[in-house]
Amino acid sequence: MMMNNIPSQPISVAPDAGTLLKRMGVTHKLTSQQTGGSYYLCEAVFAPESGSQLHIHHYEDEVIYVLDGAIDIRLDNKKLHAPVGGVIHLPKNIPHALYNPLKTPLKIMVYAIPGGLENFFNEVESALENGSLTDETYTEISTRYGIEWLK
Repeated sequence: MMMNNIPSQPISVAPDAGTLLKRMGVTHKLTSQQTGGSYYLCEAVFAPESGSQLHIHHYEDEVIYVLDGAIDIRLDNKKLHAPVGGVIHLPKNIPHALYNPLKTPLKIMVYAIPGGLENFFNEVESALENGSLTDETYTEISTRYGIEWLK
């Protein structure tokens, strides 16, 4: 993914600001358009005892910072755990699954380098809103953004 020029002015985002994608549980804090393509920053909320399927990001590295709760990250042969204030770095091409092990919501900040991951979230949110999301369209959208879902 190519980077554009970094914006010449600093950006400040208030705690309650950003673009909320209700169905995805994601709030865009800084999009790649705002960062010249260099990164994307979002806040994500996971329901108690829920998580993602095992997957690989082929285009971006991720840094996860735990704002509230705790997160378990399942890798191929081990598990990482981070409580509030903990940070986990996930290089691209590493299979991983996110999981909230607690009976309370998990809130994380996700920093994806380079930017562009927000476009995946936007497309899935749009398909959820208009009722067109099927397993096939989800796979197509994922593939377009370099995300591979594993069994």
